[in-house]
Amino acid sequence: MICRALARLALSPLLLLLLSAAGEPSPAPASPPPPARTIAITLDDLPLAPNADDLAAVRRVNETLVGLLARRRVPAIGFVNEGKLQVPGERDARIAVLERWLDAGLSLGNHTFSHLSLRDTPLAAYEDDVIHGEVITRQLLARHGVSPTLYFRHPYTATGPTPEVKAAFEGFLRARGYAVAPFTVENADYIFNRLYIEALARQDATEAARVRAAYLDHQDAVMKFCEGLSRETFGREIPQILLIHDNELNASALGELLDRLEARGYAFVSLDEALRDAAYRTPDRYVGRSGPSWLHRWRVGLGLPSRLRDEPDPPPWVLDRYRAVTAPSRTEIP
Repeated sequence: MICRALARLALSPLLLLLLSAAGEPSPAPASPPPPARTIAITLDDLPLAPNADDLAAVRRVNETLVGLLARRRVPAIGFVNEGKLQVPGERDARIAVLERWLDAGLSLGNHTFSHLSLRDTPLAAYEDDVIHGEVITRQLLARHGVSPTLYFRHPYTATGPTPEVKAAFEGFLRARGYAVAPFTVENADYIFNRLYIEALARQDATEAARVRAAYLDHQDAVMKFCEGLSRETFGREIPQILLIHDNELNASALGELLDRLEARGYAFVSLDEALRDAAYRTPDRYVGRSGPSWLHRWRVGLGLPSRLRDEPDPPPWVLDRYRAVTAPSRTEIP
């Protein structure tokens, strides 16, 4: 009887309170969980940017990217320039690369046939390039039944130099059943990639590793900025959409990039899921020749101060080296 009474007392809240008052240490408070963050991964310029004329590189880079995304069960969508498929004697092999994306449960979208820019291409010619660039992609999507939505990503993310051109093209897209694929985060990977492939060509492993590390650090800086800009604009963190490119650098660095996103508390979602958030129904009132993040575009429509100049740039040594290797002819595809 006494033992049972002592056992009941040992479990009682009163005894716990007395022990605490007598100097027993209280349990340490639990660490707060990381923010519930989500992000969609999108890759432009399939089947490869640049050096798409090298079929072996096309196969290797895409197999690496697709294999990684599939193993980690990360939803992703790749935006295709169908002009890169039209290589005599290689067309079927290049289409098979896109098939690999769909077989892995990933999706595809239209990025025009020729990667033209709406800022300096007549609207009729640009629309023709969109139609020319959807033929194979539509067939592949229909065959695999991947997504009911066909997404379009503007090359250079240039959505129109005037309100009239922008509105007319958006009407064209709606009539053809497209939804625009926006982005909120872009990390200038095409700049780092140019330096990375130059280092690989020189067999300079030290320099390639330096560029890769700088790229991943820059990605962290851009994420921090965009998270803050989301809170400043909407009072909360919205689902982010990351724009990167199908290239050599990401074939090497995407695994660690995903690790760093997970360390920031991100879960990976499809583009469809990210776009369900109400923030993506905010009007895009931006008009101009550049192609900024939708976080900047929405601030125009909401009447908020521009923060475009506050977005982090790549390190000065990266920008200086990029200018040196691309001068006098700028052929890089952002």
